[in-house]
Amino acid sequence: MRHAIKTAGVLLLVCLIVSFPAMANEMNDIFAGNWVEVRGKMDEQGIFVAQRVDLVEPETEEVLIGTISEVSSSNEFTLLGQAIQISQRTKFSKINPAKLLDQRVKVEGYYRGQKRFSARKVSNRGAGRDRIVGLVSDIHQTTDGHLITIMNRKVQVPAGVELRHEKPISEYAMASLDIALPLGKQVSEDDQFGTGIRINDRLRFTTLTETRFKGEDNYDLNDQRDQDRQETAASIRGRFILAPGARGVSGQLEVRYTHAWVNEDMLGRFNVNDTRLGESFIYLDDPFKVDFDIQAGRLDFDDRREWLYDQNLDGIRVYWNIASWLAELSVTTTLSDGKPSDENTNNYIAYFSDTDRRFATYIIYRDKDFNGVREKITHLGVRTFLDWPPEHESWLELAYMDGSRGETKLGGWGLDLGTIRSIGERWYVTTAWAFGQGDAKTGNGTDGNFRQTGLQDNNGKFGGVTSFRYYGELIDPELANMHIATLGVGFRFTENSSIDLVGHYYLQDKAARRIVDSDIDQRPNGIDRELGWEIDAIVGWRPVRAWDFELVLGRFKPGKAFRIRDDAWVTKLQIRYRY
Repeated sequence: MRHAIKTAGVLLLVCLIVSFPAMANEMNDIFAGNWVEVRGKMDEQGIFVAQRVDLVEPETEEVLIGTISEVSSSNEFTLLGQAIQISQRTKFSKINPAKLLDQRVKVEGYYRGQKRFSARKVSNRGAGRDRIVGLVSDIHQTTDGHLITIMNRKVQVPAGVELRHEKPISEYAMASLDIALPLGKQVSEDDQFGTGIRINDRLRFTTLTETRFKGEDNYDLNDQRDQDRQETAASIRGRFILAPGARGVSGQLEVRYTHAWVNEDMLGRFNVNDTRLGESFIYLDDPFKVDFDIQAGRLDFDDRREWLYDQNLDGIRVYWNIASWLAELSVTTTLSDGKPSDENTNNYIAYFSDTDRRFATYIIYRDKDFNGVREKITHLGVRTFLDWPPEHESWLELAYMDGSRGETKLGGWGLDLGTIRSIGERWYVTTAWAFGQGDAKTGNGTDGNFRQTGLQDNNGKFGGVTSFRYYGELIDPELANMHIATLGVGFRFTENSSIDLVGHYYLQDKAARRIVDSDIDQRPNGIDRELGWEIDAIVGWRPVRAWDFELVLGRFKPGKAFRIRDDAWVTKLQIRYRY
């Protein structure tokens, strides 16, 4: 018995000796992309010194707990050396927003880059250790422990501080290491990739695979002719993403490949292959320490409703945070992989918005020289997105177009106004009206038809989990010489699944023999203004973050503006997988 006890004691001592270095060095087993909760305090050099570090699962919001050291304006204060921005969306709990200085608070929100923490909730906090909860963007070993970076804050983890975790480190999820983003800017779901494969602390490779089917039935509105079309396509987009380092440099390189199988009644069966460079750029996060970011390369221009643009353009774009406003200025063109007209166009865009991107004004100037015709068009506009009235999400788009095409003077107004009304936790109703000015007197040196920018996609959400063509999945027109009335009702089965039933009524502003940029093949008669109506059913399902499913069924009933008025149908199925 004594021998057994002695042997067990020796084994236990050996295990402790062997395991102690592993426990002390477990900080070596976490990487950029892990989430941690650090408790400690700031030192005189502005470095947060950790007294406790816990490994946690990735969250949707970062957290800071501490005492407010400075209030620089009504919409900004400083906490643990981080500038915190307040907006209309910020909620306050048990604390007076007018008396924040020296208050101990808990701030929950979104970190967007240097000096860009958008607060969603500020609440009173009792005494205790200061705390930082967020994504590790950089980590390396030092002579007396580890130095990690969380939300651009340097955190010193002394050698004697152990990493705490409730399960094996390998079982904790890794968050996506993305490029720095300007304040309030969101990545569209079309550009949300997976976590991918980590190459090193800052570099990873990730993919987005998409399979889609589209069936077009009777787009010529004539049952007596067979002009149907079916297209099945598969695409894969691969990205190398370089996460921001200590100097704020990030970027990405993307290549995309698409193969389509097409079956048309008129042209028969054929295949289409397309390989091109995707969104690829270098991003400099505030290199001059004046809230001025620089992005250069092939850039994604994508606004909230894609009413202005949804396109990759080649050039340079700068972001400047001025007081409570954000400025985006860019000079671009299309160097390759675009329409011939776009490859002969220079674009100059100035976009100004509040820090929460709910109010904006813009100037978009496009200078095109194509097929011997010089076209210069400027769009001036204002837009707003409000949670008003209560239980509503409302929007307003107002734009004026001015310019010339050769010797013809161009001009016209465009408007899009709508609201989404939430009913309970699951139902929502959408009403909207859009107007693009028409002109029946073209040809006398003037053309008063409003046109959108030519970069738009008119794609957005009404309250469900998936986006769709909000001017109609089948007719899908540009807002030009047209009134579009929309009524929709939606239901969320769960947080990750929904169905939308959306109806549209189309009326030309001035009777004309053309529908601008529409998929309908038959031309209107130019006498009657009523184009008809469309109803779409859109089902979206996102069971997990990696998978998206979308099903669309649409029917178009032609109006008096068409000589032959047989119904047209569309079927779409789309599956996305993010790795």
